[in-house]
This record gives sequence, structure tokens and C-alpha cells, in this order.
Amino acid sequence: MRRRAFLAGAGTTLAAVGGGCLSRLPGGAFDVTFERVETGIDAEARPEITAEGETIVVEGTVAYGSTDCADLELAYARYQRSQQRLDLLVAGVDDGAGGGCNDALAPQGYRVEATRRGGFRYVSATEHHARGRVYSGSLEA
Repeated sequence: MRRRAFLAGAGTTLAAVGGGCLSRLPGGAFDVTFERVETGIDAEARPEITAEGETIVVEGTVAYGSTDCADLELAYARYQRSQQRLDLLVAGVDDGAGGGCNDALAPQGYRVEATRRGGFRYVSATEHHARGRVYSGSLEA
């Protein structure tokens, strides 16, 4: 699948991922954390984006599958300095374990926090769900 190849490439870009946290990604100095949490947000809803000072918070729920061979990840996070824009992609990705997949979809909540001195002017968050579903949200400050 082309989507898996894309996500695998994006995952390579984020090789600094460790324990669910990313720090100082290309494009500008900002800190970002990613956690799997219970949000109470429906998997068919757009991600919710809020600004709290210099920090933005993105919460949502992604339905991905199979629970036996996939995991929910922050697959892409990039700050575009010229536009003061932060782009995020949360997706269920193949965990590389191979075989043993089932058809069970797993809805999983997440929370992304990104902080940058001076804040962000624009934030875009996209979720890639199983079966090709995509939900996006944005916030302009």
C-alpha cells in the first residue's frame, strides 16, 4: 500500500521518537509530546485543537487496525517557520511484527502538546484512520 510506504518514510523522519516524545524537530525549535489517552472524543470526529499561551493541544481518537499488528503514532510533526505553521499527522501504522493480523479495529485516544516560544500562528492536524478515513482540523491564532 502506498499509504504504508508514505507513513514508513515519515516514521524514518521521526527517528528521534522515544517513549512517545519528540523534541526539536526540523523546521524550527519547538517541543512536542504525544500520549495515548482516553479522550471521550468519537473516532469519527475531527481532532480538537486548542491554544493555551505558547502551547497548542490536539486531542482526538483514531480507529486503526489490526490491534495485533498496528500501533498509533505521531507520524509527522513539522514547523514551517516562514508561515509560523505547525502540521501534525497522527496515524495507525504497521508495527513491523508481521503476520498475525486480525480485522479488529481499535479506537485509541491521543493527546499532542506542542510548545514554541512565540506560539504558533496556524496549526493543522490530520488523522489517518483504518480503511482510508481521514479527519482534519485546524486552528488559526
